[in-house]
Amino acid sequence: MLDETFPVGMLTDVDIKAALGILFSEHADSARAKYSTYEVVLDAGFHVIQYSNSGEVERLERVPENGVISVLPGETVLVYSKECFSLPPNVYARVNTVGQIFLAGFSAENTYVDPGFLGQISITLINNSSRVLSMAAGAPLARVEFIKLSKRPDKIHSGRKGVRASKVVPSVDSSSAEAYRTLDFNELIKLIESSISIEAVQKKSVRTDVALTRAYVKLTEEVSASRAQLDKFDGAFAHHEKLLKRSQRLAAFALATAVALWLDKIGFTEWVVQHLTSFGSDNSKPTYWLNVLVNITCSVVATPIFSLLLGCYQSARAKKK
Repeated sequence: MLDETFPVGMLTDVDIKAALGILFSEHADSARAKYSTYEVVLDAGFHVIQYSNSGEVERLERVPENGVISVLPGETVLVYSKECFSLPPNVYARVNTVGQIFLAGFSAENTYVDPGFLGQISITLINNSSRVLSMAAGAPLARVEFIKLSKRPDKIHSGRKGVRASKVVPSVDSSSAEAYRTLDFNELIKLIESSISIEAVQKKSVRTDVALTRAYVKLTEEVSASRAQLDKFDGAFAHHEKLLKRSQRLAAFALATAVALWLDKIGFTEWVVQHLTSFGSDNSKPTYWLNVLVNITCSVVATPIFSLLLGCYQSARAKKK
């Protein structure tokens, strides 16, 4: 305990230097006692803090080889003082994080040290910036105020416990979520736009997270409906294309048949039949069925030619449009 030579209340730098061996067990430096505080520095090791939905805390230990602590954007870490405290039962301490840590982009806690505490103090840092923040071991971490109590408390600190499990569990207000389900999509967009204004955020007039979730669900439903319509149109287009090709082939066959009939009328078919029958020994046989066969052959041969011509004509018209 600090004896009567130390005044009750906050200790000055003179008092801190005189009680340095009592207040700290390791790594204390009298040069860091300034004004009415002692400046603790950063230790090399740290823990990355991860929180589960059930409130459980997982601590992942990190010991960088180069002594530089790097914190990713949005990451929460637990850093430690290099100095090891050994507070007497009648001394209480307040820990205030140095301002340069806040200026760098960290959110930090201001903590306290109970009478009887033994060990390193820990401070939680959250990187609120959009870049990786780094600090080297030995950098200023916090300033500590020591207060001598008027008497020893009935209960003193029993030892360092580390970070405790969070009692705050993330959740979504079911009543708010149900209200957003009934909103029109355009109205929902307007609410989202108003929620991102500074005034709305300060007043917490709109639950932005619920609104964005509902908007995403609506967008997903719209995309699914649009995709179903496209699939339906694709099927109709494929069916239409099949009908078009069939009509094209029928039109080509009709044109080929008409050409064959005109060839028959002008005597081309009869000339072909006479030419064919001239090779035989008996030219008196009926040639009716031979005429029919020649006409059919002309139609079949001309059909793919007319089909190709019709296809080229339709493609040319489509390009002009």
